[in-house]
Amino acid sequence: MGFNGKILKKIREQKDVTQVKLCRALKLHQSLYSKYERGKVKEPPATIIKQIADYLGVPYESFFVELKENEPVLINQTSGIPERIDVHVHVKIDWGLG
Repeated sequence: MGFNGKILKKIREQKDVTQVKLCRALKLHQSLYSKYERGKVKEPPATIIKQIADYLGVPYESFFVELKENEPVLINQTSGIPERIDVHVHVKIDWGLG
């Protein structure tokens, strides 16, 4: 699974942070950030996503999970770390036999 802007938006809202506040703090253009949340940018730069994750106090990997429609993102209120994240890993192995 690639970057998931819906999760970014849900986590930001759960942390009670506005787009304006986040963008000012990280010196991001709000119009570009909005595209991240709406999924208009499929692969935002890793450095930007890392900055956003650090600002929101969640692991970088939080934004790369699948989320069913209307499923809440469960954030531990003390640590800020998601309590449950389903991660799917795809590995391609080339055995060099052919």
